[in-house]
Amino acid sequence: MTIKPKAVMILGFLSVMLAAGAISAHAQAPPGPLPPAQPSTRSRPDSEPAPSQPVFRTPSTQSTSTAPENQPAARQNISGYWKFDRDGSDDARAKIEDAQRAGGGTRNAGPVGGNGPYGGNGPYGGNGPYGGGPMGRPYPGSNGPYGGNGPYGGNPNGGGYGRDETQSAAMREYIYPATGVTFTLKDSEADLTDDSARKRVFFTDGRKLQKPKDDNYREVAAHWEGTRLVAEERTPDGLHLRRTFDLTHDGRQLEEYVYLDATRNRSTVTLHYIYDINPNRQ
Repeated sequence: MTIKPKAVMILGFLSVMLAAGAISAHAQAPPGPLPPAQPSTRSRPDSEPAPSQPVFRTPSTQSTSTAPENQPAARQNISGYWKFDRDGSDDARAKIEDAQRAGGGTRNAGPVGGNGPYGGNGPYGGNGPYGGGPMGRPYPGSNGPYGGNGPYGGNPNGGGYGRDETQSAAMREYIYPATGVTFTLKDSEADLTDDSARKRVFFTDGRKLQKPKDDNYREVAAHWEGTRLVAEERTPDGLHLRRTFDLTHDGRQLEEYVYLDATRNRSTVTLHYIYDINPNRQ
């Protein structure tokens, strides 16, 4: 059979059109099963929005382990009420006893020491025949020339070499701090009142000080060294000491230092006390 050229051309065109339709239909066919997605290296709760969306979180009311503990607001100066921190402070009695062993233990047993013939327990001391007993009239006890406060008594400040300094009434406020103190700052003065009803007025203008009438009130010469209050005191026994008050670096504690001069019975002593802010009392 003879095929005409025109028919061949038509058949070729139809074949091309059928092939193109088959290719197009294959391209539009739905995809087959997809391979499983690789697990993410970071887990995200189902409630967390996708990364492309803005994230808004409400602050949690529960504290985390890295959150700082609640602390009172820092203070700018030493004014206000401060509660004595026993755990953070020195054991003053122990430090003084250590200083006595280090600086004056041998003197305590010498001829003018606490146990010597002129000391508290010797024949001329408070307990000896010329002390405070029946034969002690010419040399009246601890206040006589051979007694605890006399020239053959204890330390050169009249305290008595053999006497326990930690029991001295004049030293009690330095060795046994009050449970709390309150500072009130005024012009040229800083008033310190403690929970034992004692008041110390630190004058910083160099004025003449009044002599104390009792232990409840005393005026003290002082000056400022920046934020530090520095006081120079002398006890009724004649012992010179230096006392300072200042804030810690974070402003949340009060530091007190008491520097005791050396005596013939002990070496120098530095006492360090810490006071905390009481949030329930300003």
